[in-house]
Formats: sequence, C-alpha cells, structure tokens
Amino acid sequence: QVLIEVIPELEAIVGEQPSVPELSGSAAQNRFNLLFEKFIAVFTTQEHPLTIFLDDLQWADSASLNLLKVLMGESRTGYLLLLGAYRDNEVFPAHPLMLTLGNLEKKQTAISTITLAPLSVAQIDRLVAETLSCPLELASPLTDLVYQKTKGNPFFTTQFLKGLHEDGSIGFNYNLGYWECDLVKLREAALTDDVVEFMTRRLHKLPEATQNVMKLAACIGNQFDLETLAIICEKPSEEVAADLWSALREGLILPQSQAYKFFQGWEKDEGRVEGISVGYRFLHDRVQQAAYSLIKSDRKQSTHFKIGQRLLNNTPEETLDEKIFEIVNHLNIGIESADKFFEGFQLAQLNLRAGQQAKATTAYQAAVEYLAVARNLIPTSSWEERYAFTLKLYQESVEAAYLTADFKQMEKFVEIVQNRAQTLLDTIPVYQVKMQAGLAQNKLPEVLQTGRDVLQSLEIIFPETPNSSDVEATISAILSKLTGKAPMSLIELPLMSDPVKLASMRILKNLAPCTYQVMPMLLPLVVIKQVELSVEYGNMVLSPLGYAYFGLILCGMVDDIETGYQFGRLALALDRKSTRLNSSHT
Repeated sequence: QVLIEVIPELEAIVGEQPSVPELSGSAAQNRFNLLFEKFIAVFTTQEHPLTIFLDDLQWADSASLNLLKVLMGESRTGYLLLLGAYRDNEVFPAHPLMLTLGNLEKKQTAISTITLAPLSVAQIDRLVAETLSCPLELASPLTDLVYQKTKGNPFFTTQFLKGLHEDGSIGFNYNLGYWECDLVKLREAALTDDVVEFMTRRLHKLPEATQNVMKLAACIGNQFDLETLAIICEKPSEEVAADLWSALREGLILPQSQAYKFFQGWEKDEGRVEGISVGYRFLHDRVQQAAYSLIKSDRKQSTHFKIGQRLLNNTPEETLDEKIFEIVNHLNIGIESADKFFEGFQLAQLNLRAGQQAKATTAYQAAVEYLAVARNLIPTSSWEERYAFTLKLYQESVEAAYLTADFKQMEKFVEIVQNRAQTLLDTIPVYQVKMQAGLAQNKLPEVLQTGRDVLQSLEIIFPETPNSSDVEATISAILSKLTGKAPMSLIELPLMSDPVKLASMRILKNLAPCTYQVMPMLLPLVVIKQVELSVEYGNMVLSPLGYAYFGLILCGMVDDIETGYQFGRLALALDRKSTRLNSSHT
C-alpha cells in the first residue's frame, strides 16, 4: 500500500491492499526506501537484469536523488544498472546531483563517468559527406560552416542540416544526380548560434494550429498524453491529434507507441479510439523549450493557470490525488492570474492536499514548498474564519519543516499553533513532532520536559525523580488490576475512542525512548501507564508496543518470565490486528 500511494497503477496488478500504520519522520522514509528497494529487486535477477535510464538529472528533485542513493547505496540491489545523463554545464560543485554522487563515492559505490564530447570537425565532415553522398573533400566547405554554427552539438548539427534543406539552401539536382548547396547564400543567411532560437524558427514554419497545440504540450512537459492535451486544448482528441500531425511528420514530436495511428485519417475508427491511451514526447528538450518560447512572456502565467483550471474541472474527485501535483503546479505558476471565480482559499486547499501527498511519498522538500504557497494564500483572519483548515495547514507545516531538518522554522510554526489553537488536543500533533525533532537533535532533557509538561496538562503526572519503589508499586498495582485475566484476553478489548486518552498514548510513545537514556526509572512508569490506559479505555494502534515493553519489564525487573512471555504473545497477536486499529486511529 505504501508503494501504491506513489504508483497507483500498481493496484491494478496486486489488487486492493489494506491500509498501513501511519509512521512519521525518518521511520516513514526508511519504510518507503526499504519497500521501494525490494520492489525494484523483484525485476532484477541474474536471468533478467534491469537497466534504468534517467535523463536530465540536472533537474532532479531531492526525493528522486534520495531514491538514487537508496538503489545505489550500501544495501545494493543485484543485477541493476542505473544510467543517468545530465548537462555538466548546468551543474556546479554544490549542486544536489553533485553532492549525491559525492556521497555515493564516499560509500565506495562503483560509479563510471562517460563524458560526451562534441563531435569533432572530422566526424562532422564524415556526417555531412554521408548525408549528401559526396566525397569528404567536397563536403569540407559545408562542414566548416556547420561546425562554426553548431560547435559540434550532435542534435543541433542534424537539425541545422534539416533546416538548410527545408529553406532550399541544400537541394538535390535531379539532372546532374547529386546534392548542391549555395555556400555564399548560406554564409549571408542570418543564422543563430542559439539552439532554442533556431528550433523556434523551425516551429514557426508549422501550421498555426500545430504551433498552438505544441505550446500547450510544452507546458505539460517533455512527455504528454493525448487525453490531457485534449482537455487543456478544449478540443476532441481526434482534432488535437490532427493538429499534431505536422509536428509528427517533421519529427519534432515522437509517438510513444503505434496507438497514435488510430487517431489519424488512414486508421480513424470512432468505435476503436475510445479508451486508447496515446503518449507523445518531444524529440529533444530543446524542442520543448522552443515550443514553450512561442508563448509570449506576459501570457505564460495566465496560460498555466487556465491549464490548471481545465485539468481540475475535468478531474473527478476520486482521482484528484493522482493528478494533484500536475494541477497544482500549473495553478501555482499562474497564481497571480487567480480571479474571483477561483478564490485563493480553494487554491490553498489544493496546495495543502498536494503538500500532504508529497509528504506521504517522502518528497519532503516539495511538501514544504506546497504548504508555503498555501500559507501565503490565506489571510491572518483564517484562524477565526476557517479554523480547522488553518490548524491542519500549520500542523502539516510543522512536520514538513522537521522532516527537512529546518528546526528553526519548525519552532516558529509550533509557536503559532500553541498561540492560536483553541484546545489542548489541537496542539498534540505539533508537540509530538517537537519531541521527535528534539530526539533527532539529541536534546533529550528538553524532550523529557516537553513530554512531562504535556502529560501533566492531560492529567498524567509522574514522580519528579522516580525510584525503584515507585516502579515496584506501579507494577504491583497494574498486576492486581489484571488479576484473573489472562494477558491474551486483552486482545478482545474494544477500540479506544476517548480523544484525550488517544493523545496521551501518543505522547507516552514519544517520551519512552528519551526516558530510557535520561531517566531510566521513568521508563517503566511510562510503559505501565500505556498498559493501564489500554486496559481501561481500549486498545489502539500503539497498544502492542506498550504490551511488548511491559513483557520485557516483567522478565527483566520482576523475574516473572511466564507472564512476560504471555504479554509478548499478546503484543504479536494484537499487532496482526493493527490494520483495524490503524484505520480507526490514524
């Protein structure tokens, strides 16, 4: 289920899966990394090795780079080859990609680097000669011009030659049976050295309808599908496919499969095209950049905003999470184009949803950015006008800041929630995160004090300096409450429903690891309080942990091995039922 939240299509293969326990902080990220690594391992065997190619790594986000580290790190997946391409002129020593590769090299990860140099004059000379079917010495004058304009860039070289042919500067003499070019005319032509500008000139020669569709396709990305493009063009798929045909014919856009033919005149069949998914990609990211440059600068924001609106209006609520990033990214680019029809609060809601989705998939930096947009869209009065939404937004902001190790920003959000929250229970989630952040920074005395203060507000008070007598008395008291009850019978307890007790269990859980190091005699009291709350108010998702700890205490401190063993069995049995507990308490 953790993977399905990232790859929804997986559910069609493995079927619907039960919900999983909610984890926070590094635990959630570690779980995701472990499962993703195991998932990739399914496809990597000696009989069937796997190669993954990732292009344009210079644009990779932190979440993608983290997955690279997982797959290439210490716990390597066998029979996996990762190939990555990036432009070295667009990275620098402190670039995230360079830092990631540096960290991997420190861990003795085998990394081979192949630097792709520009084509040499001799190589271009051979390319030109073979293209025009002429001897090398006859091709040399044109080669010099091509090299001067392209600096040996392979993509630009081929496009430059195609452009010269389309302009009529290179043509085939059918009477003489060979290719001809007017070098004087070529040298006088106002040709640009910029790849994008050159490609833009080629695009301007396409029909206007094709240019308009390509502009919108470029806004989607290097790859796009016909269904999405039809939505943002507000045209039938067949009409959009027809508009794309000129770009397909020129090779500026490439189909991802043969399915595109169903939408062309020679194979068009209304009964067969429905339900067919057709994907395309730009020949090169420079072509995409050129198509995007066709949109006037003052229209780019409004174009993205309209795209976001059209996608939102055509996406059912039940599938919104699958397209939330695509929709919100467009809306955020055009945020200044928002009007009264699309008020800021609705966009803030969408950014909160995107932030939650990003956090769930361990893309923590992206979550921070979405939540920041949402906060900027709401007025200060939203604490009074839309309290529940604003509270949730700041609770999520606290956790996202913690997950990106921005502890200063986290403390700022915690303080805001403390000052604006209407009830103590509303502050519990941020106190939990604050305690986790303290553990991460090894500020154990502060964590201990925070936990005790919150528990005191929840009417749970421990001795200031617990001793062995306090522990013995507490153990004796809980055992007397359980007299006549077999530990395994506690599995039938009802579900805990009291919100105060649920909050108490969560704070106790966060306090336990800290007490073990700072105040060991407090740990048994914390554990026993978890057991006591479970016995009195019902089981919840954290109860198995409390029972397991208690079994350990009985074995180690009381020397009651049998009862401790029974509590261990109870913990395991109840953990198997944790799906039902988790669905009630997440």
